[in-house]
Amino acid sequence: MQVVVAGAGISGLTAALALARQGHRVRVVDRDGTARPAGVDAAAAWERRGVAQFHQPHAFLARLHAELDAGLPDVLASLVAHGAAPVDLPDGLRALWCRRSTLEWVLQAAAEAEPGVELRHAAVADVETAGGAVAGVRLVDGAVLPADLVVDATGRRGRLSRRWSGDTVDVPTDEVYVSRRYRLLPGAEFGPVERGVVSVAEGDGYAVLVFPHDAGTFSVCLTRLPDDEDLACLRELSSFEAATRAVPLAALWTDPARAVPISPVMVMGGLRSTFRLLDDAAPLGLHPLADAVSTSNPHFGRGSALAVAHALRLAGAVADAPGDARSWRAQVDDWVRGELHDWFEDGCRTDAARAAAWRAARDGAGWGGGPPAFGPGTPLPGWLVMAAAGADPVVGRAVLRHAHLVDPPSALTAVHPRVAAMLAEGWRPGRPPADQAGEGRPAGPPQAPPRQVLLAALAAA
Repeated sequence: MQVVVAGAGISGLTAALALARQGHRVRVVDRDGTARPAGVDAAAAWERRGVAQFHQPHAFLARLHAELDAGLPDVLASLVAHGAAPVDLPDGLRALWCRRSTLEWVLQAAAEAEPGVELRHAAVADVETAGGAVAGVRLVDGAVLPADLVVDATGRRGRLSRRWSGDTVDVPTDEVYVSRRYRLLPGAEFGPVERGVVSVAEGDGYAVLVFPHDAGTFSVCLTRLPDDEDLACLRELSSFEAATRAVPLAALWTDPARAVPISPVMVMGGLRSTFRLLDDAAPLGLHPLADAVSTSNPHFGRGSALAVAHALRLAGAVADAPGDARSWRAQVDDWVRGELHDWFEDGCRTDAARAAAWRAARDGAGWGGGPPAFGPGTPLPGWLVMAAAGADPVVGRAVLRHAHLVDPPSALTAVHPRVAAMLAEGWRPGRPPADQAGEGRPAGPPQAPPRQVLLAALAAA
């Protein structure tokens, strides 16, 4: 069978490798003509046109590790051999500390070495169809590549499949990200890490996240509302540095005795959560993957794991029914409409609840006098439950399994009563756990200072 994959990102290369190993001829077409750098360290400066988030911090979850271990174990081994750090978690789970550039470098190296994969630098113009099925793709130069299966891995724009989009959801994530990358000094070690991949300090109207990577690097990311003008200055170097000094978690990681910055301050905004399904007129054999179907808030770090899972589900469907394009569509659609949609809705609910809480804090109606009241049976906002992970071991385990896409989103509701009890006892987001026996309930100063304290630090800068 002939396959054309449009897009040489995470999902496209994963699909290409998995399909080629079934004996299919796979052509990967990508408009980015930049050659793969000589090594993973050089890849840190790789300019991947069309991948706006390429140099932003990423979390590589236990779900990603499990999918690669099952579907492309040699790629996982190569990642580790090239410096990605496996992270052991409770319940036998394992995640990765890694830069996105390292993951893409390893995937592309594997694709270049795979006998059944051909990489071609070109731009795809459209899908060719015949008799209700794909027949190939037409390049912008007029050349036609015949194909029985066309994979649209062109990212959030989904250029090849968009004209067959049916029901579509498109909502703002209501977050702007400002980040900077650092490198540990010789002999220095990473600071504290929560949830196995990232440390989080939830503030009233903002959050701070620290992402460990490979090669002794890490990123500090500050997130805010798009319409929070008081925090818009975080894009400026002096304000970003003032904020990292003011937030204890960030100050610990970026202590000049521990690390030095190796990037400018990077801003990512205008983010939206989207979900698109193919309509009934879509030709059989056309399969959009990952961001071409669903995008979500990078705050959760789910994109890469779900991209790999999506690509491997397609490859599995093809392996189950070679030559039966209708079966491929049915199998992949079941997963898309099921698990992928469940995670999309979970992210949207969490985004909306966090944005409402942050706007209340910005407008002076925050939690200074205590948290909102939640009656018996009232669902708690997802962000609030996740913020409680470091303050209670039972909540922490449930949140870890949720954060790493191990349990379904609905499983997190089991600890809602426990978090409600913590709120009633005086717990607030952003506080560290107490250094005492018993339930491990929090005490001490917040990890993220009150909003007015942060604003004062920014004004002084």
